[in-house]
Amino acid sequence: MKITVVSSAAIALSLLAAPAAQATVIAGLGNNGSSFVTIDSLGTRSGGTIYTADQPFADIPKGGVFNNQFLAVGKTAGTPSTITFANALNYLSFLWGSPDTYNLLTLTTNLGNTFAYTPQSLNFAVTDGNQAFSQYVQFQASGGEFITSAKFDVTPANDAFEVANFSTGLPEPATWTLMIMGIGFAGAAMRLRQTVSLKYAGSTRSKTRQ
Repeated sequence: MKITVVSSAAIALSLLAAPAAQATVIAGLGNNGSSFVTIDSLGTRSGGTIYTADQPFADIPKGGVFNNQFLAVGKTAGTPSTITFANALNYLSFLWGSPDTYNLLTLTTNLGNTFAYTPQSLNFAVTDGNQAFSQYVQFQASGGEFITSAKFDVTPANDAFEVANFSTGLPEPATWTLMIMGIGFAGAAMRLRQTVSLKYAGSTRSKTRQ
C-alpha cells in the first residue's frame, strides 16, 4: 500500500505553509513513494540477519522485496536487531511482513526520545502473523527531531519479525514533478490573488477621486 503522489504533493504544500511544529514523530500507514535503499546502506546494524529466500521461521514479506533482501529478527536470526542510521532521518518507511502481536518497533531520536510501535497500535488490518499480508509504515519527524535508530524486537524469540523495502524520504522523480507543479500552482494562485487585489484597490481609488 502506498500513498498517492497527489497526497505527497499536498503534504509538501502544507509543510511549506505550516508554522514550525513541536518536536515529534508521527506514524502512519503507507509511504510517500520514495525510492528504496539497501538495508545495510542505512547505517550500522547489530542483530538480525539479512536473507534472500524464505526461511523455516521467516518468510519474505508479501508483495516483493527490493534488492531481493529482507531483514529477519528471531531466535535463529538473532534478536533484537538495531539499525543506527548513518545520517539522522526526518522520514523513514519500510514494509512490515506478516505482522503479529509479538513484533515491537522502537525508534530513538536525536533528542533522546523513544517511540514504541506494534501492529495493533498502528491499526494494521491483520495482526495474526498471516504470511500473505504485509503493510507499509512511515514515520515523519518534525520540529528539530530526527530519527537516529530503529530497533526491531520480537517476544518470544522463537517468533519472527520481517522487514524490507526501506526508504528514507527522497521521492521518486515523478513524485518530485508533481510536488514542484503543485508548488508552482500555489505560487501562481498567490500571484493572481495579489494582482486582483491591486486592481481592486486601484479601481476603488479611481471611484473615490470621482
